Amino acid sequence: MQFFEYPIARLTVGLIIGIRLANQNPLTLNNLIYCGLCLFVAVLYFHYKSKAHKYDVATLLLMLLFVITGVLTSTFHNPKTDIKHYSYFLKKNNNELLLRITHEMNPTEYSYRYMAKVLQINKNKSNGTILIQTLNDSIMSPLEVDEVLRIKIEPKLINSPKNPHAFSYKDYLARKGIFHQISINSQTKFAHLKGKESIKGRAAKARHYIEQKIDALDINSTAAGFLKAFYLGKRNEIPENIKVNYRDSGVIHILALSGLHVGILLSILGVLLYPLLNFRNGKKIRRLVVIIVLWGFAFISGLSPSIVRAVTMFSFFALAQGLNRQTNSINTLSISALVVLLIDPNIVFDVGFQLSYTAVLGILILMPILNKIWNPKNILLNPIASLIKVSFAAQIGVLPLSLYYFNQFPILFFISNLLVIPTLTLCLWIGLFIVLFAEIKILNKQLIDGFEFLIELMNKITKWISNFDIFIFKNISYDEIQMVLSYLIITLLISYLNRKTAVKVLYLCIAVLGLQLYVAFLYNTNSTQDFIVFHKMKNSIIGIRNGTTLEIQEANGKDIPSEFIKDYIAKEGIRKNSNKHMKRFYSIGGRHLLIVDEIGIFDFKTERFDWVLLRNSPKIHLEQLIKTLNPKLIIADGSNYKSSVTRWQKTCRKNSVRFHNTYEQGAFIYSIKK
Repeated sequence: MQFFEYPIARLTVGLIIGIRLANQNPLTLNNLIYCGLCLFVAVLYFHYKSKAHKYDVATLLLMLLFVITGVLTSTFHNPKTDIKHYSYFLKKNNNELLLRITHEMNPTEYSYRYMAKVLQINKNKSNGTILIQTLNDSIMSPLEVDEVLRIKIEPKLINSPKNPHAFSYKDYLARKGIFHQISINSQTKFAHLKGKESIKGRAAKARHYIEQKIDALDINSTAAGFLKAFYLGKRNEIPENIKVNYRDSGVIHILALSGLHVGILLSILGVLLYPLLNFRNGKKIRRLVVIIVLWGFAFISGLSPSIVRAVTMFSFFALAQGLNRQTNSINTLSISALVVLLIDPNIVFDVGFQLSYTAVLGILILMPILNKIWNPKNILLNPIASLIKVSFAAQIGVLPLSLYYFNQFPILFFISNLLVIPTLTLCLWIGLFIVLFAEIKILNKQLIDGFEFLIELMNKITKWISNFDIFIFKNISYDEIQMVLSYLIITLLISYLNRKTAVKVLYLCIAVLGLQLYVAFLYNTNSTQDFIVFHKMKNSIIGIRNGTTLEIQEANGKDIPSEFIKDYIAKEGIRKNSNKHMKRFYSIGGRHLLIVDEIGIFDFKTERFDWVLLRNSPKIHLEQLIKTLNPKLIIADGSNYKSSVTRWQKTCRKNSVRFHNTYEQGAFIYSIKK
């Protein structure tokens, strides 16, 4: 596989590198424009003048030009570079905002969430996006897309994660240009104004209409949740235990609208529109109808980024097939990625974007190789073999990314896909007719019974496979360097399989050895010793780490849920962890810690304590504690009432004592030096 065979792929890689550089090392626009012009002139010069080294030099310079393009595109899309960004007009208090709802996000258990464009702030015309959260109750009606609100409120910064290696919702929203949030409840006073209807507003109305039709069906709640997930992208109504089963069996991707669903829908449309091939220009008409229907599906599903991305990808493939010349699938895939990235460069950091494109890339590159290795002629075995090969190729494409982001790998993924995807295809067939014929009760009853049966069958399959815990590798420690080295090994292996040479074997062995040496280095140097006070609402949890061993101590005498610390365990390479009950006193690298609980006993005049941990809202006079113990640090965790923590913080500031509030500062981590 020669890189020079895919010119658009080279440009896309250059663009991605530029976007990454822009987010890590912001540069001035003048310098970037100057460098871009210089590179453009150099590309033109080498393109027309260079003969023997045209591909070596001009291609490299063209890639560098797209690196600059990536940096420029990312910089121009950074909302903070806009002088009219609302953040530049924020006052300390009493801010008046004029907002228009632009997108309805998936709700949580307790709240609805929306993205809103800031039209004005304190009478100043402005730009930017803000997050709105409303209480999920029966008093306040949900907001609607395109609705305009005038409200006096104090926008707050998005909170950082409270515990090490926990998912950062703050960083996730920052990639989308959202830095502040406001919370609204039934007591909040604001004015509703009529806004101009947009495409997204119409899409939201169509989505709500279909959702109401599904709710009115005589269908069980689980099947209804799957129906909404498949066609509206709403997964919140699927029970959590079922989601866990799908994740552990390696088919969680079928619950999120993605390229898989679009691909299956494409095959369904191909069958339904097959009669068009009997007419003149039938191929062109069918292709046009398919593209229109796919974008209509994206419209109905709420124009979410994942489905728009998938439909864009398949639209380019459909257009490429319509050209009367040979086209390369990898270049077609690269064109779709290039267009998507030029429109929204920050999407390169979206996990869904990365997984979608690497999965398709894996299929395009590996399928020809796998077809040479195994291509049965048996009419019954061939479809099964094709499904296994596609699943394997896609899994190899996303494997390093999956390990990096999710730190687990289900070995039985090929069995899950082999059993679930055909069932999913039938579900999408039947579900499509259920949605289209929602008004016809008699017809719908037969379809609903079949749909419920298939959903129950899929759930039983995933539950059965997920019960084989021995085949699910969890808490895999896997960092970014390991991910890059793994992709290098996969690339070199594919190159060798395409054309076997001794030099390629040497390069492959060097790459494998490099990965092994790096993993051995991490294992032998992982001798960190930490004392951690985690943030946990209504509980106190202490972690004592010694290299690859972690001891968790909890105050309530219960085992800590694995989900709470799994990210820390995986990212830090912890291989053994245990649970114990919390003690009253600790000695930590020469520092002595006293825990003061709800009983409030701290009068230990004969003992010296450097630190004090306040837990479970003890009713104490903090100034008296400070005078008695003279601590250098006081820690308050999530087991305390916020009002008590705020009061203690003021007392510590008054007495010049360092105070650590896990509500604001997150977990307290002290590294013990050897």
